[in-house]
Amino acid sequence: MSHRLPLLYSPDVESVPPDEVEEIHKVVQALRNLLKRDEGTSGERRRDVHVKSHGCPVAELKVLPGLDSTLREGLFRDETTYPAVIRFSSSSPWAQPDAVPDARGVAIKVQGVAGTFLLPGVVEPSTQDFVFANHPTFVAKDVKDYLRLQQVRLQGVRLPLAAAETFTAGSWNPSDWRWREALAAAQVATQFSSSPAALTYYSMAPFRFGQYVAKFRLRPAAGVPNSQKSLFPALATRPEAFREALAKTLRGGALTFEFQVQLWTNRDSMPIEDATVEWPEAESPYQSVAHLEIPAQRLDTSPQGLGDDLSFNPWNALVEHQPLGGINRVRRAAYETSAAWRTA
Repeated sequence: MSHRLPLLYSPDVESVPPDEVEEIHKVVQALRNLLKRDEGTSGERRRDVHVKSHGCPVAELKVLPGLDSTLREGLFRDETTYPAVIRFSSSSPWAQPDAVPDARGVAIKVQGVAGTFLLPGVVEPSTQDFVFANHPTFVAKDVKDYLRLQQVRLQGVRLPLAAAETFTAGSWNPSDWRWREALAAAQVATQFSSSPAALTYYSMAPFRFGQYVAKFRLRPAAGVPNSQKSLFPALATRPEAFREALAKTLRGGALTFEFQVQLWTNRDSMPIEDATVEWPEAESPYQSVAHLEIPAQRLDTSPQGLGDDLSFNPWNALVEHQPLGGINRVRRAAYETSAAWRTA
């Protein structure tokens, strides 16, 4: 299939439902109740999700030379190197052994960034955050589905089963069920554990990419490090196997991930407002714009510890990388609520 030219960004690429502000307010209320309940159980004020960290190494984001003109946008306009901090994690709202199936995440805080930011004075200056998970799509289509997910969690149903329960949308008619959400939840729930250094991570939702729109991907630049090959037996006996494996890998050498973008080229097959749809690579392949290089280091002496005091928010971003779509709009409120709760 021939590849189309990327479509241009404009404010009308988003379609905001008239009741979305009210729905987001309900999400915030549900999230606050979840956070209060967790504090009562754990005795701590923790994140809403991604509670368990596997390590927080320092890194560098190196923009590649000779990029095509359609890729030289925002943070990636010039060939340069940015310092960065990375937090590897599991998505569950509680700590559990690494052998338990779960989504895995990477959050990146790129530092020393110049430009106009979306939330000046509200979050850290001169930093651009990126948030990834090891699945190409989100488990909720839009804000309404995200609200159902939080409400099911309030009923005591644990993720990812809560995500699976929301796909019925309150209907007994299978024709009304949200099959893509159910499939995404099932895929997360049945993923066999692998080293965080060997996974591919996705932004799941779209973002502005300067004058274009894109999704992001973080992919290992090489094969599975040798030190990861014996990881699987360890998962059965050591609940912190991921942290141990990542620490061992970085003691022995560096890791490199390719930072890639998938440009928006088709309004029909690549929706902005439905985060459960995977954009077809046959129409727009991912293209590398930078390398995320993690040098050899000792994770147990990381200046950020496990990164538990760090806050990441995809809205902590340059204007050129504005998050797009309903899931990203509700994430702004969710991330801000979670961060405010932990620092209150």
